[in-house]
Amino acid sequence: MPLWIPLTIAAAFLQNLRTTLQKRLSAELSAAAATYVRFSFGLPVAALYVAALAYGGDISLPQPHVEFLFYCLTGGLAQILGTLLTVALFAYRNFAIGSAYAKTETVQTALFGLIVLGDRLT
Repeated sequence: MPLWIPLTIAAAFLQNLRTTLQKRLSAELSAAAATYVRFSFGLPVAALYVAALAYGGDISLPQPHVEFLFYCLTGGLAQILGTLLTVALFAYRNFAIGSAYAKTETVQTALFGLIVLGDRLT
């Protein structure tokens, strides 16, 4: 069996677990606080990954420029806003509806690319 199959299954399971925990956390905290918890737990993992790439291997990190930083900031804020709205949705609907809505992100992204960016759908 190719390695990507068990990795994909594990990733789907862990995403579902994370979403379930977010739903439970949103019952105790506000949507903004639950979103903050999610990203604050991910920050050290991302920092360790970048440090491992920068200092542990033969990979040199590129020098970021203003346009790159703008896209990073825009994408990051969109991710935080999307997570905030998903967590807020859990307070009003059940888990299945919230998860199903969150899974429409691929279609939403494709439509955004088509309408705003003029991308061609293939």
